[in-house]
Amino acid sequence: MLGMEKKVRALYGDDVESKVDNPVVEAKETANSARAGLALAILAIVLAFGVYVALDAKLSSLAQSVADVPAKVAALDAKVAQFEGLPAKIRKQMQADKVAEFAAAADRLAAGLDAAEHKAAMAKISEMAKQLQADVAK
Repeated sequence: MLGMEKKVRALYGDDVESKVDNPVVEAKETANSARAGLALAILAIVLAFGVYVALDAKLSSLAQSVADVPAKVAALDAKVAQFEGLPAKIRKQMQADKVAEFAAAADRLAAGLDAAEHKAAMAKISEMAKQLQADVAK
């Protein structure tokens, strides 16, 4: 320390470097320090317990989520299997629609024909197209 600072401290009785010589004061300070240390230790234990409980809850929810994954994957696999069969269903439906258009065209042609045997043949074609449409739609 500076010389002037030492003089000011000595003048006002604020000597930092001096030791407390009173055993009662020293025992009191030791007891206060021990209480503060005990309080900090208890606080640390309570906080550690709180952190443990919070982490345990998060881990158990995570374990539950992991346990649900196989069921979710199975559900997704089932949906993917449905989508894999979808192009065949769409193709079938398109073919059935084309056959239905053909049957409707045969009915329109039958209405425009004059000969009875032509009308009968066209009605037979229309009926066969309707049966084919029902078979394709299955």
